[in-house]
Amino acid sequence: MKLSKLCLVVFGMCVLLSGCGKKNVSMHKNRKIDLEMAQKSSDHKWFYFSNDSFAEIDLPQHSQIHSLKPWTESIRICDGNVAADGKAIMLVNHLGALTFDSSDNPLLIQDYQLFSDSTAGNLVFESDVPYFTLVKNSFFNKNGGNPNQSHIIRLSPEQKMFFPVVTYGELNIEQSGEVTSTFFDGTDWFSSVKSTKNNKVTFHYIKWKSLVDLASVQPFSSAQSTGSISVSEISESSYRNLVTPEDFSKAPLRLKNLLKSIPNNFSFVLTCRDAGGSSPRYFSNGLTDDGTAANAIIKDNWVCAVFGDGTTYFAGAVDGFPLINNGKTVAFRLPKLPRRYSYQAFAISGKYLIVAWEESDFYKTGRAGFLTVDMEKLFYSK
Repeated sequence: MKLSKLCLVVFGMCVLLSGCGKKNVSMHKNRKIDLEMAQKSSDHKWFYFSNDSFAEIDLPQHSQIHSLKPWTESIRICDGNVAADGKAIMLVNHLGALTFDSSDNPLLIQDYQLFSDSTAGNLVFESDVPYFTLVKNSFFNKNGGNPNQSHIIRLSPEQKMFFPVVTYGELNIEQSGEVTSTFFDGTDWFSSVKSTKNNKVTFHYIKWKSLVDLASVQPFSSAQSTGSISVSEISESSYRNLVTPEDFSKAPLRLKNLLKSIPNNFSFVLTCRDAGGSSPRYFSNGLTDDGTAANAIIKDNWVCAVFGDGTTYFAGAVDGFPLINNGKTVAFRLPKLPRRYSYQAFAISGKYLIVAWEESDFYKTGRAGFLTVDMEKLFYSK
């Protein structure tokens, strides 16, 4: 096996993360840093989002200029994961969903009516079926808070369609209510609900569960009419415990082993997803207010983490290929992005690593797209 294109870092070596603070930069300044992927190479492709689709581009900074918008209102990849069949799904805010097969050219499934004025997120799986949430921010959508508004959406990659399955009304959310976030633990769903009455804003928190298989709910049918949605109130602390980052010492062992070469004083906040699983868990190392953001996915045959600057850790085997480096961690750098650009959510489909990128300024996002990397060429080509 030839490790081409990249200088792979064997587990145990120190890797510099360019997004770290001045203290960490100084600590690493005398250490050798291995080469990163070139911006242009045959082992990867760049894609960007236009107003209603996506297209290939030579470099992100050459893509169509987009005005900076709040991240809730911009076209960007907002979540990604791997389904039970090993194929990747990337959720695109205000646009639809990208589904990947064995190639690096995804299919974009769209539904303008559902996505145009709603913020997408929370890609999860229940019984191997993908679901996600849609919410309408009342600040940007004055008509938000409709009881008929769809909240939980089922994605059918086979039918290339979206099916609304749970609405605000079925969750007993009043006209003035607005779901601000939702968490699924694999059994129960939890939501934060914002209400505005007489210019006064209050929050309450609910725990709810479908008493029937969500995949069996037909589009536009009323689950509430059959008594199949159970809703109860929970405390604010109960909800916050679900979404507050835990100390990295509590992370899964495979993830801790993957990242054990990172110095203990390097600060990061990591979103960890299980392939084909429920909502992610969050872990922090060091200070959370200035920590580098990272994403990780744990699958039965591999574990991978991607940091905002493109530093990527991988251990295991790409589907259909033998173990890389005898199962020990390898690390490499994705192509360097321009200033104010960063890597975000990712997924792996077959031999392809797909990583979202975006241009950002505080809470606003401009240009956005994704990078596909042919891992066969990186790890297995002769």
